[in-house]
Amino acid sequence: MMTSRKEFLEDALKLAEKGRGLVSPNPMVGAVIASGRRVLGRGWHKAFGMPHAEIEALREAGGRAKGATLYVNMEPCCHYGKTPPCTGAIIESGIKEVVCSMEDLNPLVSGKGIAELEKNGIKVRTGVMREEAERLNAPYITYITKKRPYIALKWAQTLDGKTAAYTGDSKWITGEETREFAKKIRFEMDGILVGVKTVIKDNPFLDYRFPPFQTQKSFTAGKRYYKIVLDPFLKMPTEGNIWQNRNSRVLLAVSEGLPAERMEPFSRRENAEFIKLPVYNNRFRLKALMEKLHEKEIGIIMVEGGSETLTSFWEEKLADEIMVFTGNKILGGKRSFASIAGRDSSSFSEAVSVEYSETKILGEDVFIRGKPCFRE
Repeated sequence: MMTSRKEFLEDALKLAEKGRGLVSPNPMVGAVIASGRRVLGRGWHKAFGMPHAEIEALREAGGRAKGATLYVNMEPCCHYGKTPPCTGAIIESGIKEVVCSMEDLNPLVSGKGIAELEKNGIKVRTGVMREEAERLNAPYITYITKKRPYIALKWAQTLDGKTAAYTGDSKWITGEETREFAKKIRFEMDGILVGVKTVIKDNPFLDYRFPPFQTQKSFTAGKRYYKIVLDPFLKMPTEGNIWQNRNSRVLLAVSEGLPAERMEPFSRRENAEFIKLPVYNNRFRLKALMEKLHEKEIGIIMVEGGSETLTSFWEEKLADEIMVFTGNKILGGKRSFASIAGRDSSSFSEAVSVEYSETKILGEDVFIRGKPCFRE
């Protein structure tokens, strides 16, 4: 029987993956309802604010759910949020057993969903494929437990680790195939964060591409996406590529002491929003910024630079993941920019190891994704 439980949970995890980029800050959840080895219903959480995976699976199973087993990669919710609690629907359906991979760490749930099911005579088993479930929802776990977005640092570099010439020129380090791939990764994010110097120098769009599997535009059209610019004194232009896509919000982090008249031209932009923060030595305290993003329910961000912005996150150990694209060029030069600058290390023992999760060849370029192992 354990073999079939694992098979159904593998199916649930694959279904959950379909919500990547659309459900945050909620977790990615998939559900399978089965009787014996026969599947009666499948579902996944399709987008933020839409029905949860369990509800979708119950709808498909209908009356056949009575006496069946529900397989789900996360504990069913038991509170009213954007949607009603799933536990009530599960109890009402006549489901007799629930097999879930992990408990929901949200304090509003955190074992309460399991307790409610058991109180109503439903057998609950947990822990099957826990490691895989936790890896899938690492951003959600970070958002809940650390009360900040999950942070990925992303940069392109030459083979000798340079991100730009000393003049600031950086086009193009990688090929077109890599740049298109990077835009598809942006789809996974709730927000892309850059410093104002990047906006002024590069006039970027910072838009994403829909991945090939996302064809149901009815819910992808509602994707939540922020272009976050660190601009304490509002030096960025009121015109430019960053403003073109009105389906995304441009979130400007500015000094709390900025005069209202300086902000007024930007306020006319229908897709502009502001976060006001104290400024120390012309910089924000990044942890305070992350708290503000958490309050806005921004669950996962990608920091795209430039070097000064990337370095500030790295030095504060605000990096849950890195994504590095290495082109087939060597730039050289002492004054060329490195991706991570900051203070000089006195010993190689200070280097931070990276636990790889993905490596890929993209044309002439190399992509590496991994988790930095900072020392506490």
